[in-house]
Amino acid sequence: MFTSAALVAALVKSKVYPSIQTNEPVILSKQVLTTVADLVVQEDAASTTGSQATIVDQDILIRLQSAVQSLFAGSEADNKIRITDANHAVDYVAHCLSDIVFIYPGITTDAYLGQALKSWASNTLDTPAIRNGQGELVKVVEMETRTGALTAVQGALAEANSSKTVTVLTSSQALLSMIPNLHALAIARQPVVFHVASHYVDQDLVAHSNVDAVLAARNTGALLLASSTVQEAHDMSLVAHLLSRAVQLPVIHYFDGVSASRDIQKVNLLSYGRIAALAAAQSVEQSKKSYAEAYATAKALLAQFDYKPFDYFGDAAAETVLVTLGASSSTIATAVSRASKFLSTRVGLVSVRLYRPWSEADLIAILPKSATRLVVLEEGDGLFAFNGPLFLDIAAAIRFSGLSVKPRLVTAQASSFHHLNASHMPLLIDQASQATFVDLQTAPFIVTLADQTREKEEKKEWQASIWDSSAETALQIVHLLHQDTTSAVQAEIVSDALHVGGPVINTRLTTAKSTAGSQVDYLGIHDTSLIREYDVLALAKPKAVVVLNGPWKHGDDIEAHLTNEFKLKATQLDIKLYTIDSARVAHELGLHASAVHLVWEAVFGLLVQPLDLVKRLTALYRAVVSNEQDKRDLKTVVSEVVEKVTAELTAIELLAPWTILEINDEVLPVAPLNRPVGSDNDDDDKNKKSQIPGEEESTGGVAEISKWHKAAWNLMFKDAFQTTESARPDIHEPTYVVRLTENRRLTANSYDRNVFHLEFDTTDSNLTYSLGDALGVYGHNDYDEVRTFLEWYGLKEDDVILIGGEDGKKEARSLFQLFSQTLDFFGRPSKKFYETLAAFATDPKERDQLLFLVSPEGKEDFKKRVEETVTYEDLLREFGSARPPVEALVQMVAPIKPRHYSIASSQKMHPGQVHLLVVAVDWETAKGKKRFGQCTRYMADMKIGTQVTVSIKSSVMKLPPLDTQPVIMAGLGTGMAPFRAFIQERSVAKAAGKEVGPVVLYFGSRNRRNEYLYGEELEAYLADGVLSHMGLAFSRDQVEKVYIQHKMKEDAKMLSDYLVNKDGHFYLCGPTWPVPDVKDALVYGLEHHTNIDAAKASALIEEWKEKEKYILEVY
Repeated sequence: MFTSAALVAALVKSKVYPSIQTNEPVILSKQVLTTVADLVVQEDAASTTGSQATIVDQDILIRLQSAVQSLFAGSEADNKIRITDANHAVDYVAHCLSDIVFIYPGITTDAYLGQALKSWASNTLDTPAIRNGQGELVKVVEMETRTGALTAVQGALAEANSSKTVTVLTSSQALLSMIPNLHALAIARQPVVFHVASHYVDQDLVAHSNVDAVLAARNTGALLLASSTVQEAHDMSLVAHLLSRAVQLPVIHYFDGVSASRDIQKVNLLSYGRIAALAAAQSVEQSKKSYAEAYATAKALLAQFDYKPFDYFGDAAAETVLVTLGASSSTIATAVSRASKFLSTRVGLVSVRLYRPWSEADLIAILPKSATRLVVLEEGDGLFAFNGPLFLDIAAAIRFSGLSVKPRLVTAQASSFHHLNASHMPLLIDQASQATFVDLQTAPFIVTLADQTREKEEKKEWQASIWDSSAETALQIVHLLHQDTTSAVQAEIVSDALHVGGPVINTRLTTAKSTAGSQVDYLGIHDTSLIREYDVLALAKPKAVVVLNGPWKHGDDIEAHLTNEFKLKATQLDIKLYTIDSARVAHELGLHASAVHLVWEAVFGLLVQPLDLVKRLTALYRAVVSNEQDKRDLKTVVSEVVEKVTAELTAIELLAPWTILEINDEVLPVAPLNRPVGSDNDDDDKNKKSQIPGEEESTGGVAEISKWHKAAWNLMFKDAFQTTESARPDIHEPTYVVRLTENRRLTANSYDRNVFHLEFDTTDSNLTYSLGDALGVYGHNDYDEVRTFLEWYGLKEDDVILIGGEDGKKEARSLFQLFSQTLDFFGRPSKKFYETLAAFATDPKERDQLLFLVSPEGKEDFKKRVEETVTYEDLLREFGSARPPVEALVQMVAPIKPRHYSIASSQKMHPGQVHLLVVAVDWETAKGKKRFGQCTRYMADMKIGTQVTVSIKSSVMKLPPLDTQPVIMAGLGTGMAPFRAFIQERSVAKAAGKEVGPVVLYFGSRNRRNEYLYGEELEAYLADGVLSHMGLAFSRDQVEKVYIQHKMKEDAKMLSDYLVNKDGHFYLCGPTWPVPDVKDALVYGLEHHTNIDAAKASALIEEWKEKEKYILEVY
């Protein structure tokens, strides 16, 4: 649990010792503990109420028992073909070869690595525990991830019986806490295998792959081994255990944790008998080899299973070769192979399976001799994060290789590469040929492109997409299709548990190796309301089969339930549209709610694979489960379902008017957010919790009003309740608390713009920053406005609210803290807030108005509200009948995000300080209402001593590598901030006796009297020689407007000399509008003083951009 120490301390003082002074410490004596305990008991007794529930007995309805085989079914002597995910495949091998398994889930989703082992190891009368390959019981221990993790593992290894085999199952986030002890295990040559699902969950609870995070363990002495498919996960798990035993070192086997839990594939599982025999045959090296020598052993073991340390895909004579870690390579390998085969694109891919130990020789050997360009694919946010570990290793290998012509290195980044298909490869090659950095999270790469290669292959691949609140139907269909042994169907599941209205799960079924950019032949929409929220037809093929769940029998009946966009696209694609009322069919057949998926399986079978459908569906189930006296025959039940579905399935004719409908320009998502559904738990907290209507309860994200003494109780007994203190526990990035020491207005009080200078003390915060970095400031809402709203809404500002967070923990805050520091309550709400608020409106007119505003018809009215900057508070006051309880309201309002400001100081000149230059933002709306920028208003009003939560964001604004290289800076208004830091840095270097090159500053603002920011400092630097030249452009100080580009043209000869002959760097910071004019000024100088034409001058500037000699930071 998270709590605010200041909050609880204040509450303990005011409630337990009301007479105590605020500057006196509170001693947690027996009296305090007794008082708090008594209050907890009193409240629990007072709040306990009886509850009544009406239970509908459905036992008489028909249930079905699945015949899908478990991983362990079948003879132990035989290998098994199963349909499963990577998590289960890894669990299977780890269980077979381990005596003790430690599970460190970390911050994860509902389906985490090792989850299945707990049930396998559970020994009950009905279900005996499953034994490992040696016939022994496996001890499974689930641990919490804390600093210094793995001490329990070291303790298990230190026991007298050291022959026990120990395995660790964890996530990449949890692995970071284990790195210190990983070093110790490697030094002690302990053969521990780590299976790592690489992923993280962001602040919006969306799961992302995080393969590069594993590289933090690259220098621990452990071997790093990757897998990218379910079959590879099984095989590499086995190799990892054999390898660890052979070389007596830790081995880290890692894979994409997001696809691990959502991709379902056919896999050949070795039997436990076969795995145990392989392990017994693996001899331990008699003489302990060095870490580098372990590479040969690993290479030999991989060869036994037909794998290599490096894999190559694509054109054998490729000029552009992509390089990526093996765990990230599945989708991109398919894209590269198809691009080279069908698009004649000369591109290849090197997938690094064995990253440690590293073999430069094998990397160079696998590269085609034709390669002129290596593009290193690395995970990142796409913003300024260059030269990761993989890039540096490859750069070193190329640098010291014997290649006569060394390929050029390029970095390409994205948070994952699952969105790329073959059609993106020519675009990637084109950008890589012109730049040293490619952002794969921007257009054109994030644009959904149809994979052109799908139409060129002889054997067409088949795909389906199913939208539902469960994946049960889709998974049963996968097993149905796998009855045909020639097919290789796999499923990709994306689920959003936090969707308003209940979970949404989209399952893609495909015979292809990847779903990226491919179109679907069959589309099952089991919840028709999703058509209004998602572009469900975005990836439908022409003449695709589309099935909707509902009672409609004709186009006229269904027309009102479909959007114009859906109807128009349906006619353009000429889809085959069907409907069926699955609930009514199930009811009339007497099916239990848990068996309704059989209806949808029958629908799919009839429309896609009708041959022997009853026989194939019957094979999916073991028996009918019913309490009826006359037990139903399984085949009879399935036959009745197929017969009923055949009769009820209705083909809908597309209406002619649908071809001429007007549509809006709103872009709907084509898939849900990946926020996996949490597992059910009947023992959840029974306290009353308020939720958004229609949204199913989950273990996290639920808020509840609590009392101060419960928060105090958790703080008093930190160890027992695992309580930690944090200023902003909801922020998932490193933050620091700094103290304001100066807040000085730089413009006159009478001037209409408030530009001010801030200084913060960072001494006690451990904050460090680099030149050019930006400071992220987490602003507060106006305190008076917060109190006014809380009073109007009938809330007490000192009440404590508990908010469910990740990993089951709760965050405790007062309502005043929450509304002033965390929720962007005076910000602009999204359409989703309007829609959710409508569910709480008791006035039908207000509810209809809210829904109208988010409908296509209300588009113009909604746009006016956006222009007027209508806030969350405005909406609640306007629609007074919509009064969500605070527990629900806090889930509906977006959090305050940091605003980033370029740092205006050099840490070398001002150690222990960070400075900002800020302009207060305010405006008047069309209706005359005064509005303020949330963060600048907060900073402008800050008092000396205020503590502020901040973070650091890197930037491309860096000085040249040599102090002698000229620096040319152009700043407009507060764009002066980073250049003040640059000048200070050069001043420190000059004062230290270093030779410093020319420093030129162009500064522009309205007028000299009011906006000559840091004017006295700049004049002093100019007099001292730190600044060699200044060009000041005050646009309103004369009749004709003068801007910085005019001053630059006057100095055209000097600038051209500095940039061309002396390798100078140019920087522009400020608004975007002067960018073309500034570039024209430089082109003018190059054209007149270096004897090149305008086109070549422009091309030269673009080249400077690639080399980071011409840097723009504009907004």
